[in-house]
Amino acid sequence: MAFFIPSTASAAPRWVDRPITLPRLVFAGNVGLGVAHADPGGPRSLTGPGLNLEGALGITDNVELGLRTGVRFGDEARALQADQYGRTLWTETYGTRFSTGANPEFRVRWNFYSGSVAEVGLDARVYLPFEDGSRIGFMAGLPLAFHVADFMRIDTGVYLPVVFTDPEFVAFSIPGYFWFQTSSRFWLGPMSALRIVDNGPGPTETDLLLGFGMGYQVAPAVDLKWQLYFPRINQDAGARTFGGGFGVEFRIGE
Repeated sequence: MAFFIPSTASAAPRWVDRPITLPRLVFAGNVGLGVAHADPGGPRSLTGPGLNLEGALGITDNVELGLRTGVRFGDEARALQADQYGRTLWTETYGTRFSTGANPEFRVRWNFYSGSVAEVGLDARVYLPFEDGSRIGFMAGLPLAFHVADFMRIDTGVYLPVVFTDPEFVAFSIPGYFWFQTSSRFWLGPMSALRIVDNGPGPTETDLLLGFGMGYQVAPAVDLKWQLYFPRINQDAGARTFGGGFGVEFRIGE
């Protein structure tokens, strides 16, 4: 894939300086390839690739709309929902099942407070039931960003996804991404999430996600991003269930 970028294009701010919503009339597209792996301890392990496809548009400087879907290649990728690992530097993907194409996710984000250090927003996401056996769902979120000194950004918040399956899927998630800007173009840092998951009958589960991500602003309007994470590192076989991804983000109108 080639990107044709005018020499007069203005560069996006450094990663740690960017706000939690896109500027007005700026479009951002994300394409990511993810690979998932699981070794449950049986006679064979599972490995498969998936593709993340996502776009977002700044309606105003404080309101952003987005749409996301994914594609899984093969039976093992469908079973592992491998496309979510191609959603680079973001771990809160819910509302999908095991078809070749993932349910679309439509979202609205409002950045209602933006200070010199902290930003506070509201997220509303809807999962559209296109996959076989899927049901409509939604996620409410309170995204937070903290710009620390000149070199660090912390992305966190509280997210509550609900999917109207039988029984209902309900979760409570607190992600935490800790980004360090090591140069004007390069950033990296650990990724985590604490999740309490209720799948219906039976006990509620607590999952701990751990991982690592990094990115490089290769051109004024293009970022390259990588990640690797273990979605349930605290569970049995958690160290043998993981995935990684590489993604490209391009922006138009900046």
